[in-house]
Amino acid sequence: MKRFIRAKWLSVILFPSIIGLLVYTGFHFSASIPGSPSTEPGTGMPIQATEASAAAAASSAEAGLANGFPDESLFVLVAENEKLELRFSPETGHFIVKDKSAGRVWRSFPNPEQWNEEENSNAWNVHLRSPIMFRYVEFNVRQDLLKESNFIEQRGTVASFERLEDGVRFKLEMPDIGFVVPIEVRLRDDFVEATVRDEGLIDGKEPLQPGEAAGREPGARLASIRPYPFFGAATSIDPEGYVFIPDGSGALIRFRSDREPNSGLYEGIVYGDDWAYSSNSSLPVRLPVTMPVFGIKSDNQAMIGIIREGAEYATILAAPSKSFNQYNWVTPEFQIRQKYRQPTNTSKTEGILVYSDERIRSDLSTRYYLIDSPEPEYADMASRFRTYLVEETGVRTGRLSGSIPLHLSLLGADTESGFLLDSYLPLTTTDEAKRMIGDLNSLGIDAMSIVYEGWQRNGYSSYGGPFPVDSRIGGRDGMKAFIDYAHSKQIPVYLNAEHYSFNNTGRGGFRKSRDGLRDRGQSLIEYRIWNSDDRLTFASPLFVEASVSDDLAKAQAINADGYLFGAAIGSFVNSDFNERYPVTRVESRSSQERILQQTKNRLGNVQITRGNMYTWAYAGHVQLNGAEYSRDIFVDETVPFIQMALHGLLSYSLDYANQSDDYRTHFLKGIEYGAEPSFIVSYAPTRELVDTYSLNRFYSTDYRDWATSMVIQYQQFNEALGDVRDQYISGHRKLAEGVYETTYANGKQIIVNYNDTMYSTSRVTVNAKDFVVLKGGNRA
Repeated sequence: MKRFIRAKWLSVILFPSIIGLLVYTGFHFSASIPGSPSTEPGTGMPIQATEASAAAAASSAEAGLANGFPDESLFVLVAENEKLELRFSPETGHFIVKDKSAGRVWRSFPNPEQWNEEENSNAWNVHLRSPIMFRYVEFNVRQDLLKESNFIEQRGTVASFERLEDGVRFKLEMPDIGFVVPIEVRLRDDFVEATVRDEGLIDGKEPLQPGEAAGREPGARLASIRPYPFFGAATSIDPEGYVFIPDGSGALIRFRSDREPNSGLYEGIVYGDDWAYSSNSSLPVRLPVTMPVFGIKSDNQAMIGIIREGAEYATILAAPSKSFNQYNWVTPEFQIRQKYRQPTNTSKTEGILVYSDERIRSDLSTRYYLIDSPEPEYADMASRFRTYLVEETGVRTGRLSGSIPLHLSLLGADTESGFLLDSYLPLTTTDEAKRMIGDLNSLGIDAMSIVYEGWQRNGYSSYGGPFPVDSRIGGRDGMKAFIDYAHSKQIPVYLNAEHYSFNNTGRGGFRKSRDGLRDRGQSLIEYRIWNSDDRLTFASPLFVEASVSDDLAKAQAINADGYLFGAAIGSFVNSDFNERYPVTRVESRSSQERILQQTKNRLGNVQITRGNMYTWAYAGHVQLNGAEYSRDIFVDETVPFIQMALHGLLSYSLDYANQSDDYRTHFLKGIEYGAEPSFIVSYAPTRELVDTYSLNRFYSTDYRDWATSMVIQYQQFNEALGDVRDQYISGHRKLAEGVYETTYANGKQIIVNYNDTMYSTSRVTVNAKDFVVLKGGNRA
């Protein structure tokens, strides 16, 4: 990950330090304790439970199962519309959706025609047939040890079956363990929605009364649940099939029958880690999931899943065939309880990891959109997701017009480390910013969008409420004069406001003991700038909201066009256990949305760095992370899924071009992805950044060194993409290794060749490391 908190390299202060009891893998803690019961690989289930699973499988035919799977002839029609019909099995809790015209069938369980019991362990043979899987912890045994089970293993029954106008309502009852899971399955125009209702959810037996015989797992409590985890699951028979995961901008796990047995598992927490629970662990190695979506394509049919309720507590899980079982599958897992570090001494330097007594209170719903296309691909999934964004989340259409602007970030100032004393280092004053914009404008860059960085008192490494503008780069009057000058050239100016997320200055009356974000164990969450001893404290979300609100009038007074947000305003979603500002993860997201809406109302617009999906309804521009992904070995390729969903709705850029390791490849990626050019520059020479606290990672920022490149990129992006800025991306595909084609709604196509050799067909020739534009099938 190149940047964290607006290109701010941070390292976690283990405060207090973690005991070496647990191993942190991906986003989940798993017990690794000498002497603990051995487990079935990949399941977290004790071996004795696996034996119980085998017994459950043997008796499954008695519960409406034929050869281990539901007998589809016994399914009952419960809802239908012009396109689809929904059938339900009152014996098993499973459902089937049939496409009336195309004849496609979607099952809530794996395709039984591809079943080969010998390819799966006993445990997975039962998991695959169950309508739900879950993890639980036994509070009366060990509060830190997860176990994994399912509906069939627990000898569950379907109860309270009730037909609805558009579906069915029922309960999955598991009396042995004391769990009752109420579920609704509803059919709509082109999707089926499965919801676990919070009301009526029971996850454990009441305490045993004197003289009452102990049942199975009397202290069990739910930790997480996977409803219909194998909806659409398929083996690798279809070589054109794949699983889509929301890693980075999007990634594909292709069906491969030659894949070696492996333990590959994708785990992506929707909206990233909750630092109130994970602050005392290592930084996650995986990119945060910014959109609660996933998908699968097999046998010429495809679906995209969208988590509608409970996304703040969801993790997307996916695995290729031969990792855990014979199927390729992808599913959300919803956290019911969170694991946290409980201090065991008054100084909070020691502790153990346990699960919370209280559970999450939220409905948990997933929509499965069934793609209506004769040959569906991930572009069709992105198109349906775009429609969802417009119809369900408030993203507006018709906002883009005019030329593609050059997105330019200006480095204002930072603190420079000295031998005895630190000093203030101005890098771009407001007067110098005027000259810079004037120079670029005279070179032919007519459309720009400016973000001013490090404008706050003491510069970029100074966190907290950023006002006032530091007088050493021009102060309030200088900034207003610069913004007015930019406006005279129709150039908007945004102020970087990510720094509200943390505080190391005490601005706004901040006291970390009173106003800092606290984890479940009441420890402050603090971080350290990479190359200094300065500690940053996460500010409580409600403190951040109040600080931003208080300062909006100051930004309005200098005519700022908006703020650039990121970090804890749009990129992170944290709970807070500070007793002064307690918020859940859902409430934290709501606080962020209020900030975005208020800023948009007062200043006119908002930009977001690596913004989560809920920010897109407010943002006019999003700074994305390009083609980065978490580099799992089972991921076969990345795709511009976010870009396909957003293009034509709002603008976006990739990482700064002048900070790329491969300038030409970065440029071509921007062309392929339909992005807009972005640079970060300073008026001062780059060498002056070397001793700064935060900006020495930018290895080339002198705008004079990049002026010609900026002009060329500005011209090339407008020539290639200027007339499709308001158009949707309707198609994207790989033509050959290193050659990709992007198609727009108006028929325009762009073919990019990343190879060192020419790509040539009867239709088109593309030079090495170059691209061509086709209009209506003819080369432009």
